[in-house]
Amino acid sequence: MTTFINALLAVAVVTAALVVTSLDRRTAVLLGAAGSTTGSFLTWLVAPDAWSEIPVVPWLAAAAGTVALIVLWSATRMWSGIFEPPRPVADDDTAALATVGAEQ
Repeated sequence: MTTFINALLAVAVVTAALVVTSLDRRTAVLLGAAGSTTGSFLTWLVAPDAWSEIPVVPWLAAAAGTVALIVLWSATRMWSGIFEPPRPVADDDTAALATVGAEQ
């Protein structure tokens, strides 16, 4: 049971550290909680003995999961087309009317 409490404490501390140092606190809570929980869970799946016997492993897993999620979030945000609305079709300056079925 103390290992589980250690993991929950690691998730809470990593999330709080990210929130305190972030400008966007809501996003920091989301990234910190989701990343540290996922990192800790995946480490527990891969190496349950190390996760339960070595007290620092949940802390490292929580930090690594948060960093990985921040990297994924940043890479997604850098892709310019994903969050921008579609650009409107450029109007031409000919003032011509287009009809349905007309060839252009």
